[in-house]
Amino acid sequence: MTFRRNSGLPIQQANDLLQALLDRHHPAYGLGNMSPSIYDTAWVSMVSKDEKWCFPAAFQYILDHQSPSGGWESSSNVDSILNTLSSLLSITYHSNDGSLSERVEKAQLFLSHMLSTWEISTTERVGFEIIVPTLLSLLSQRGITFSFPQHSELMKLNSAKLHKINPQMIYTHRTPLLHSLEGLIGHLDFDKLAHHKRRGSFMASPSSTAAYLMHATVWDNECEAYLTEVIAQCEPQGKGSVPCAWPTTFFELSWIVCNLRDGGFRLGDLDPTSVAKIRTTLEDGINAGKGVVGFAADVCEDADDSAKKSVAPLREAFELDGRFRCYLHERNASMTVQCNILSALLDVGEHSMDFTDVHEPVLKAVHFISETWWTTNDEIVDKWHDSPYYVLYLIAQSLTKFMLLFDAGHFRDSPELIVQTKAPITLFQVLVRILQAQRSDGSWGSCEETAYAVLALSKLATLPFVSIMHDTVQAALLSGRSFLLLTFPGDQVCLWIDKINYRIPPVSSSYVLAALQATASPIPTSAESVVGELDRLILIPVKRVWGFLHFYRKMSLFSECQEWQLLAYIAEGYLFLPILEEVRKTVFSREGMDHEPYTEYIPFSWTSANAMQKKYSCPQNCFVLMTISLVNFQVDEFFDSMVQDEGISALRSEMPSIDIIDFDCGDGPYSHMVRYMHKYICFIVNYPTSQNASYYDRTHLRRELKAYLLSMVQQTEDNTVYARQTSWNTVIHPSSSYLKWVRTIGSEHISGFCASSLFICHLSPHLDVFPTPEIKFIAQDCITHMCVMCRIWNDWGSMDRDIAERNINGMNFPEFAGMSPSDIKAQMRRISDYERKCLHVSLADLRNRAREHMGETQGDRWADRFELFFRGAEVYNAIYELKDISAWKVSLLSKK
Repeated sequence: MTFRRNSGLPIQQANDLLQALLDRHHPAYGLGNMSPSIYDTAWVSMVSKDEKWCFPAAFQYILDHQSPSGGWESSSNVDSILNTLSSLLSITYHSNDGSLSERVEKAQLFLSHMLSTWEISTTERVGFEIIVPTLLSLLSQRGITFSFPQHSELMKLNSAKLHKINPQMIYTHRTPLLHSLEGLIGHLDFDKLAHHKRRGSFMASPSSTAAYLMHATVWDNECEAYLTEVIAQCEPQGKGSVPCAWPTTFFELSWIVCNLRDGGFRLGDLDPTSVAKIRTTLEDGINAGKGVVGFAADVCEDADDSAKKSVAPLREAFELDGRFRCYLHERNASMTVQCNILSALLDVGEHSMDFTDVHEPVLKAVHFISETWWTTNDEIVDKWHDSPYYVLYLIAQSLTKFMLLFDAGHFRDSPELIVQTKAPITLFQVLVRILQAQRSDGSWGSCEETAYAVLALSKLATLPFVSIMHDTVQAALLSGRSFLLLTFPGDQVCLWIDKINYRIPPVSSSYVLAALQATASPIPTSAESVVGELDRLILIPVKRVWGFLHFYRKMSLFSECQEWQLLAYIAEGYLFLPILEEVRKTVFSREGMDHEPYTEYIPFSWTSANAMQKKYSCPQNCFVLMTISLVNFQVDEFFDSMVQDEGISALRSEMPSIDIIDFDCGDGPYSHMVRYMHKYICFIVNYPTSQNASYYDRTHLRRELKAYLLSMVQQTEDNTVYARQTSWNTVIHPSSSYLKWVRTIGSEHISGFCASSLFICHLSPHLDVFPTPEIKFIAQDCITHMCVMCRIWNDWGSMDRDIAERNINGMNFPEFAGMSPSDIKAQMRRISDYERKCLHVSLADLRNRAREHMGETQGDRWADRFELFFRGAEVYNAIYELKDISAWKVSLLSKK
């Protein structure tokens, strides 16, 4: 299907799209424009009748597309594996005379390599866990076997899937498994499936239909006619080829119309004849399905396609306790399905201005989306689409719509944690990720992906708490729009997921047209917005943000960051403050303590660490680290402001307790101090998200917590002795050398070991986070280097305060005696650079060991999550180089 690049206004281009689509509508089958599938074509090529191949053109297509590497390569490893397995099987069927033996050998070599690097855990393809084992079994029967590292993982998934499958249920009921019958060869009696056939196919799948023809004992002329029609319809895309689904009538029509509407097209501006035909087709499908539909007529209903058309029966068919499902018996949930359902529910309520009936499912979908984002590291992988920008767009579209309705006074009983913190953080992080991913040519990769990103930004720009990013978003939209205008209709990338990846050019074009229409006018400024509920709940103080921007801009750490990036990291930090404020008085009251100068610095330290290298950890991880930072700042303040003034003996007598959780509250003259310590210990040991930690990691946390508190006591005692000196330039009787002190008491005192141990427990999934003794050792070495660096920069930044409070500072050790402050700082910087060099070497070794033990993909993801701690610590170091953000003793404030 082709479109005129310069056919006039977007409205004319949209009408051209609709007309071209309807011109291909088959009266008996429907329409479909899905790209060719090597995988499905291979299955069709294996169909024979009366010892003759039924579709020789399909086999020729397979032969023509074998690459010099020996495989049938695709943009993704799993598609290359599926394509090559099915094509190799087809060639073995056709090569009785040995003439194709060279092709077979090359395909085997290609597959051996691809299977050896396959990461099962990252794979999302329809039915792959039953299809691949079946293909391997069929090839084994023909003398071709493969062994690969993750074979056992694949078979675990296969066993779990087959355990859920009841053949009798499949014989009796139409289920989505009918779309993948080829994966159930050897597990089903195909003669008991004929009644499930519709219009000559099984769930509109050429490969499933081909498998039925191959394994049923009675020939089916309707199935043969269906496959013949599919090949004829797809001939313009390649003679003999077939797609992974045909027809796709309801999917294409509904998606295209909805995309155009969401981009700002009004139905009244579109060709009324085309709109009427589409409306009739969709209404007929809805009525036939009693309110729910699939991607084509007589195909099992799914939530995605139903959400694009009707909502009334949606809950009954697809609602579960905590989410919505797309199909029956699906293995995992889909983020994009939740988003599409949320948008549909909100459209219904907005149309009638009555949200009563949709209130409960709306909040369920909002909760799922925001909570999934809150706890998911890296990209959210969706089962129906390979592009991260598609997921980000649907989150932006649906969640923005909900937030704006809340802003207007609807859903007022929504949990405050969701509407004040988790949903705004989700949306703001979506914004930052999209902006940071834009390329120099204005794109986000392909034309279709650029359209997703542009549409997402156009939605996000309507949120009041995003107004601080207005100029940046507008510039990104203009640049993206320019790219789309130059490249439309775009490249031919396969992003949608079925058994393999596919593309549907008309759907892709509808996204591009929607993006162009959505950006036809500049986005409104904040001055044009109306104050609502969100302004009451969400505060991003613009003047404070700009003030911090000037401060952070001075740091070499952020020298490669653009101004808008720092602005975004600071603004995002303020979205965490409401829940961080709840932590502020959880352990320590403010009695006898000053205001916390560190509070506003803490969120930025972790939002910037999380985003500036584009290795995104989940918000929950950031919040855990913000919480640890806040409470440990308070511990330091507590010892400096209360314990040192009032006495250390009570704490010293209690600290050697064998089990740190049994720390006694006491009833002596210092019981209030002991009580604070008990609250702090309970807070750390019982931290909610660390309760799944392994025994080793929990035990290690208790050891480090005890060492931390003992170091605080020791430092307080040392400070008391140091304060009695007649001169405070040099510690007269240090307990050890500077090196030993900075790597033991000095490092433990700044809480790095304890904080990292709690973070490790938070990351622990019932098993040790560091799975081998070697990895444990290297990880602790990394933490040690980082803690030494933190101690150095903490001492650097707090020199004036330590002098005023008579606290021991690393720069007071005899090694630096007689040096001027500038010379001391020069030496400390060199020591810090040495430790940083050691840290980077250790982190690289840690990553390599993790990749060896867990596989490359999982090892990198594991290392990225752990390294967030180090990136955030470096931000604190950079802050302390310029400013001491710790609280001063109240008694010394007037002397500052």
